[in-house]
Amino acid sequence: MAAQLTIIGMGETGPESLSTPALLALADAQLIIAAPRFHEALSEQRDVTAKVLAWPQPYSDIFRLIDAATETHIVLCTTGDPLWFGAGSGMLARFGQEKCHIIPHLSGFQLAAHHMGWAINDCETVTIHGRPIASILPYLYRRARVLVLAENRHSPHKLAELLDQHGFGTAQMTVLAHLGGRAEAVFCGQASGWSHDVPDFHMIAVQCPDLAPKTAGFGFDDAVFEHSGKLTKREARASALAKLAPFPGAVFWDVGAGSGAVAIEFMNVARRCRAFAIDKDPQQLAMARRNATRCGVPALSHIEADLPAGLDDLPAPDAIFIGGGLSPSVLRQCYDRLQQGGNLVAHAVTLETEALLLQGWQDYGGTLTRITVNFADPVGGYHGWRPLMPVTQWHVTKPQI
Repeated sequence: MAAQLTIIGMGETGPESLSTPALLALADAQLIIAAPRFHEALSEQRDVTAKVLAWPQPYSDIFRLIDAATETHIVLCTTGDPLWFGAGSGMLARFGQEKCHIIPHLSGFQLAAHHMGWAINDCETVTIHGRPIASILPYLYRRARVLVLAENRHSPHKLAELLDQHGFGTAQMTVLAHLGGRAEAVFCGQASGWSHDVPDFHMIAVQCPDLAPKTAGFGFDDAVFEHSGKLTKREARASALAKLAPFPGAVFWDVGAGSGAVAIEFMNVARRCRAFAIDKDPQQLAMARRNATRCGVPALSHIEADLPAGLDDLPAPDAIFIGGGLSPSVLRQCYDRLQQGGNLVAHAVTLETEALLLQGWQDYGGTLTRITVNFADPVGGYHGWRPLMPVTQWHVTKPQI
């Protein structure tokens, strides 16, 4: 692309809301791409002589349109802050910072927080525009304040249904339409009884109730996950997650993933991470896919492959959990590909796989732990301890050289 790109954030009033640098960019533009609701106002700007086009459908065609353009200065008119769930990040990734100049405006998140009287640093900010609506689930918890960038007029109904299904039916929803514009409108109600019809362009503010089920964090109850009996149980899973040390943006491998429970909980804690569930059994992967969707992490990648060959083309991980498919070659491949400073955790419940962990511990160091869990169960008219199978856990942090 030879052209210079300027990405402008607009308010609901269109060009009226723009700063002097943004207006100068419009006057200098040879091609403007903007939502149709701004076209009339742009045509009334005396200094604007550029051709004005609508954003293409689907959005991904914007790159083809820009690549084919003969104009040397293209202005993209977006809403709010182009780098806050906006078009700016995609443009920077595709064309580079030297080709892109960004002029932000107040974001819809800021306007919504101001209207609600909420400190934005105390809010969760989420988008469901072009993303599965279940992806909001990791942001829901007791007393959470969530600001949601909606997709269209159907978003509040879908969100209300999701909230109700997951035990947040008493959450208070406020739809803030056309914020800052002449058509600004507000709609309020409880998720369980939501019945408003709203305009396409809006933000949603959700006040979660004081009493609500657990959806964030880790250590989910085993009953949350569909499984075939091969499940890393809650207590062992929580121990593994603590040692895997999730962080935002991490790359994670769940090797021999089974139900995908460890990867799902890793993603719940480590936002923006890239997680891969690798298993040779398509039925296990289908189950893991359903679990991921139900738990609000539909971005979990599912890799059907024999081990260790299926690991060859994956990005180098910051953390690895091996719950199945353990062999000397898998152990060696995982440790070799692990980033420096990364954590590897492997579990074994059989003598044969325990021997492999013992060898790994001797070869690479780390810690070897036996996890035993007992639950109180009825024994006649009394109670006694009923044990689960003990789990041998090996944890190693790869040295930073």
